[in-house]
Amino acid sequence: MEIFRKATELAEQNASFAIATIIESSGSTPRGKAKMLVMKDGSTLGTIGGGVVEARVVQEACKAIAFDRSVVLDYSLDSTTGSGGSTESLPMVCGGAMKVFVEVFGGKPRILIVGGGHVGLHIARAAAAVGYRVAIVDHRPGYATTEHLPMAQELYVDDDIGKALAAAPVDATTLVVIATSAHASDEQAVRYYIGKNCRYLGVLGSRRKVRILVERLRADGIPEEQLARLRAPIGLDLGAETPEEIAVSVVAEIMAALAGRDAAPLSGRDGDLIVVRGAGDLATGTILRLRAAGFRVVALEIERPTAIRRSVSLSEAVYDGEAKVEGVTARRVADLAGVRVALAEGVVPILVDPDCTFVAALAPYALIDATICKRNTGVRRGMAPSVIGLGPGFEAGGDVDAVIETQRGHDLGRVILSGIAAPDSGTPGEIGGKSGERVMKAPVAGIVEQVAVIGDVVKAGDPIIAIRGSGGLVNVTSSIDGIVRGVIRPGLEVPAGMKIADVDPRVRPESCLTVSDKARAIAGAVLEAILVLKGRVKRGS
Repeated sequence: MEIFRKATELAEQNASFAIATIIESSGSTPRGKAKMLVMKDGSTLGTIGGGVVEARVVQEACKAIAFDRSVVLDYSLDSTTGSGGSTESLPMVCGGAMKVFVEVFGGKPRILIVGGGHVGLHIARAAAAVGYRVAIVDHRPGYATTEHLPMAQELYVDDDIGKALAAAPVDATTLVVIATSAHASDEQAVRYYIGKNCRYLGVLGSRRKVRILVERLRADGIPEEQLARLRAPIGLDLGAETPEEIAVSVVAEIMAALAGRDAAPLSGRDGDLIVVRGAGDLATGTILRLRAAGFRVVALEIERPTAIRRSVSLSEAVYDGEAKVEGVTARRVADLAGVRVALAEGVVPILVDPDCTFVAALAPYALIDATICKRNTGVRRGMAPSVIGLGPGFEAGGDVDAVIETQRGHDLGRVILSGIAAPDSGTPGEIGGKSGERVMKAPVAGIVEQVAVIGDVVKAGDPIIAIRGSGGLVNVTSSIDGIVRGVIRPGLEVPAGMKIADVDPRVRPESCLTVSDKARAIAGAVLEAILVLKGRVKRGS
């Protein structure tokens, strides 16, 4: 009974713990039936037999508490592997076997609300209604009382708001919401908590107020990695106006953050949907990697894509209706109904949507700008829970959540969570010892006419493509020996100086039909960035 009394005490303290119960035993074991309570620091009450097996159960119980996940442990006590291969052998001579159920009892989420005014009161009520433990910090002793705030298990009140803040304990599991009655006290609270290790830190207020606050913090040298943790303004976009409505939007956002969700509507929602802006060769590499990792992908393109490596670019579906690269098929669709049909058939839908007008309705988990335009042409943070830009033109922590380095070299594929990628050098990356000489550019403006096709082996001086400009037809020749790896689609109108063909000196026909090493490196980095950002959301940081 002592175990149950202690469990009740820990629950009242909102402390996490686990109870380990022997649910099955056979042969010779230290105990056949027993329970043991394990606290998160590894201290115990009760025993399941002591020795090696108990030490291992305590170790695994601490892990289970940390991950808030119950687990069944299966042990062989004779230093041999279990028959199914899943039983762990322990260095014991008992000769029996034990199964132990470790059940985790997690403490309720603790929300610390700075400000017990009208909105703070209703946030506290809403948080308590969904099972959160409520703590409130305020500077008005006559106002912040148990009578006015009966749902608060903890009250920290002092005329000096700084002393009240200091009195309230905060740890890595605490959710902090700042909603005081004045800008000055909001800023004081943000400055107090910004460097602390709390699970969630958010401040209520208008976008203008928040922008001014962040600018002041940045000017005072607050590190960008700390500013990136601040959620502001908080609350889902529900059209909330009254304190009660605002409270619902705030608590709903916190619930989504703790669950690692993006709070998109459940109706018509694919939790694993990712939108990739662009479907050229580098974007196609990303699409293929995401598909292989189990994500559904929708691609957005312009009306007349200008991919060079067309044989490995799903953007060709815009012209031909369908395109296939390394076994993945893309299909041009006209609307959301077409998207649903294509996804159901395992096909990548491609929408002509240069302005991302469909993104809100698609409600993706992540939005990837893979247009490689060297500048941001229309994405911003908030368009999806994770917004990632490829190459220069984006700033991680600014207009996007992460940037992927696309310049060949040591940093190719690096995930940047704060800052920018290397600027465009203007020089093509080296392949087979060749750099700028392997790329052909339009000498004049005009309409492209076909000469060579992708996969043709050419010599230096051979014509690759022709441009019909105002002065007539101009042939564009190769500067090197090699294989035509890419050539722009005939019939397109191009400006002078635009890249229109690519010759690979390595003469490997297979390279014309498969995505490049560069595309794969970038794709892997995109996948890494998605998982890193998803982890940030789950931690509420």
